[in-house]
Amino acid sequence: MSDLTHVPYARPVQTTVTRVEAQLPLVSPVGVAAAGGTLGRCRTDGFAVASAICGMTAIIPFVSQVIGLGFAVVSLTRIRRARRAGIGLVGAKWAAVGMISSGFALICWVGIFVAMGLLNSSLSHSVDSLNVLLPVTP
Repeated sequence: MSDLTHVPYARPVQTTVTRVEAQLPLVSPVGVAAAGGTLGRCRTDGFAVASAICGMTAIIPFVSQVIGLGFAVVSLTRIRRARRAGIGLVGAKWAAVGMISSGFALICWVGIFVAMGLLNSSLSHSVDSLNVLLPVTP
């Protein structure tokens, strides 16, 4: 080994390792801090998910949409009250999806029934006008 003391800036380097500790805030998995700074798990409101399912499936005309709208209103009310009380209850986006899809499906069902009623009226008028042309047989 050669002696490097005569070369400028060639001194031995002393390495020291210092431990760095980060202070991270306590946050639950969904991003809402629980009361008292403890790590808590928030739950999703069941009415919110049920309203989204009722709105997206549209199985029974009118009934499932009205139930979906009702569930969405109940869910949003429960979520607002829980947040005021400091309880981590989530699901407002599910309730919004349920409300929008239930409202859209309800409007579609009303449009379908109105169109069928107008078609029935038009066809019955056409049949009545054609009956004049047919001879009456005794």
